[in-house]
Amino acid sequence: MYRIVFFGKSKRRTRTTTHLVRAFKEKGNDILWLNPPRIRRIKKKNTNQFILNKINKINPDFVFITSKDIPLPVLREVKAKNITSFMYYEDMSPQLSADMVARGRLTDFFLATNSGKLDEYRQQGVVNPVYFVGACDRYDHRWRRPLLPIWKSDVAFIGNARPEESRVILTKKLSTKYKVKVYGKYWEKFGLKATLKTVTPRLYGLICGGAKIILGADITNEVEGYWSNRLWLTLGCGGFFITSYVPGIEKYFENKTHLVWYENQEDFFNLIEEYLSKPAERLRIARQGYEFVHKHHTFHHFAERVLNLYAEARN
Repeated sequence: MYRIVFFGKSKRRTRTTTHLVRAFKEKGNDILWLNPPRIRRIKKKNTNQFILNKINKINPDFVFITSKDIPLPVLREVKAKNITSFMYYEDMSPQLSADMVARGRLTDFFLATNSGKLDEYRQQGVVNPVYFVGACDRYDHRWRRPLLPIWKSDVAFIGNARPEESRVILTKKLSTKYKVKVYGKYWEKFGLKATLKTVTPRLYGLICGGAKIILGADITNEVEGYWSNRLWLTLGCGGFFITSYVPGIEKYFENKTHLVWYENQEDFFNLIEEYLSKPAERLRIARQGYEFVHKHHTFHHFAERVLNLYAEARN
């Protein structure tokens, strides 16, 4: 269908780049996947020219960049050649870095996983920020039945610990009353021992299958339309998910149908206690959330939205 040059690191932990490349391929496209940091280790000073030679050879319809995984001089050449470019910014920080802004000024579509900061991105010089929700993988993220007790818990949180964030405050309070497990880095600084510091997609599924509740506690819940990929991965693996309310989340999910959200800390602790006593309700909601994201929000759906966006831009 299309020739695509894909820029991204190969990440064992999330495998997002692998999932995206596979989705584009299975949609019938020809993909050249370039990993600039890996190329730089081999080609050193010749990295940019090596990449440009690859681009010239394939003559792509468009390039797709995850985060800032493209050398800026290469992106300038892509722009000069009038090759359409997409840049996917999966994370969310209070302010875009100078590196991200520099690339956002050169890309045709800056795909951001929040809708609340698009105007701010435009003011910083990003040419065309577009709200784009994330996804799970149809193969790696699935329902798993863990047998070993290591995966069992009342509540689990998957992610790194950060000071003065709700994830630390909530999990520490929960751990005084319930069996809580955390997975990620830096938890020992806050008096909690992580069961694992790195979680692959398969392990994510085992955690979701063994925990009664998966906790969602992102860096912020105040930016409209933003929630981390923890939501997609948890629902994609069949976990029962309780997370904070984010403005706009109701446009995509139904509370107590696909997941459960809370408005404040008092509400949060009441919901934890309520749903720990309702295994049938947890299972019902988890199954509906699982079916919903696999029907509407896999990386294959994500790739299809990108391809549609490109097709519309050409017409």
